[in-house]
Amino acid sequence: MTRFYFDGQGFDAQSDETVLDTLIREGHQVNYSCKKGSCKTCLVKHVDGELSMGSQRGLTLTLKREHYLCACQCKPTPGLKLKSVLAQELFISAQIHSKQYLSDSVVKIKLKLPEKINHCAGQYINLRRFDGLTRSYAITNDPLGEFIELHVKRKYNGQFSDWLFNHASVGEGLLLQGPWGHCCYSTAYIEDDISLIASGTGLGPVYGIALDALKSGHRGQINLYHGARNNAELYQHSSLLQLMLEHRNFTYHGCVATQKTDAQPMSRVQQGDPFDIAMMHFPVKVESGNRSRHRVYLCGEPDFVLRGQASVFLNGVQLNRIHVLSFDYKDLRSVSRSL
Repeated sequence: MTRFYFDGQGFDAQSDETVLDTLIREGHQVNYSCKKGSCKTCLVKHVDGELSMGSQRGLTLTLKREHYLCACQCKPTPGLKLKSVLAQELFISAQIHSKQYLSDSVVKIKLKLPEKINHCAGQYINLRRFDGLTRSYAITNDPLGEFIELHVKRKYNGQFSDWLFNHASVGEGLLLQGPWGHCCYSTAYIEDDISLIASGTGLGPVYGIALDALKSGHRGQINLYHGARNNAELYQHSSLLQLMLEHRNFTYHGCVATQKTDAQPMSRVQQGDPFDIAMMHFPVKVESGNRSRHRVYLCGEPDFVLRGQASVFLNGVQLNRIHVLSFDYKDLRSVSRSL
């Protein structure tokens, strides 16, 4: 057992536990989501004592200097003292400006902030509602937009997503933390050929990345692949077809696991794995010196992103040219979620 202190209260951690594990086991009310150090919802502040290696992994230099750490990454040391974080220290106010239902299970939320913040499609934010419940969502629009836009899928047993989808009202106040992450477009990539591969609402950020690239005058080819279980889940199909008509260097591919034989056929939709379809339609071009102009963005559920990283790497894309945004979350079910 290792005794540490949180908000002045002593806790005894077992040998394999993080600070977060111990607080959860002891029934302490603490915010957390991914438990991987990605979402930053379990940030706490270091007061005294030795920090274990990796406690501040993935944090910005500013957060490190201000003594923040992720409770899920911190292994307790004897006498370690930590304290909880006040919302006003890390969050700013936000308001739901509008809601637009994109499908039977996906809603687009526009958030209005008191002042503009630097953000880009492919980053993510943490949202906290009135009762303190906090969740992470990906940003789907480019930095020039007046609002921050999110695509939210209503999840089975998802407290926050169900509230946003069914109950949250326009004008409702929230707290916002972030943005975080680096899965964004850069004008340094303007000559690269880009493949954007997404599952489910991972489409939101890659759609935003594509728009950002096109607005920036991207000169390489852009191929977007949206993986879904069926045609009905291709919730931006018409908009993406329209984008193809407007830009000669942009191509959209709908990729579905199943197609009903009696369903109305949809253009630009194929049955199959989006990674296989991506490599078939647009194989990686390797230039002299083992260099490639190909760049890949992957967004979606963790299993999808991990499988995609392996697939595109084995097809010749260098690791430093693979950008990922994984939708890590607090899973409330015994069976993992699909797309």
